[in-house]
Amino acid sequence: MKAGMSAAKAKKRAREATRGVIDSIKWLDEMDTVLVVLDATQDPYSQVNITIIGNLAARKIPVLIVANKTDLRKASMKKIQAAFPQYDVIGISAKYGKNINEFYNALFKLTGR
Repeated sequence: MKAGMSAAKAKKRAREATRGVIDSIKWLDEMDTVLVVLDATQDPYSQVNITIIGNLAARKIPVLIVANKTDLRKASMKKIQAAFPQYDVIGISAKYGKNINEFYNALFKLTGR
């Protein structure tokens, strides 16, 4: 295996992740606003991201996409924005506190506060 994980362990982790996504989707009916925090160095087109964000869109729940790790050279805000053009995307660096004020402003604007 690529990550040094046995096939059985990889299947177990995949089942656990699927359960986590299903549990998350069940909770969406109780949400007023959702922050989706993505790693800006990773491909945003994962099945989990598409599934959760698709469910948010179907429920018309306000969403703010937060692209973290913008301090890294591999980060790509353009990929995140292209993946989810229907939502505002705020780039931050949680490690260095970069754009945190902009994040709060976007969150308050989205929630009407």
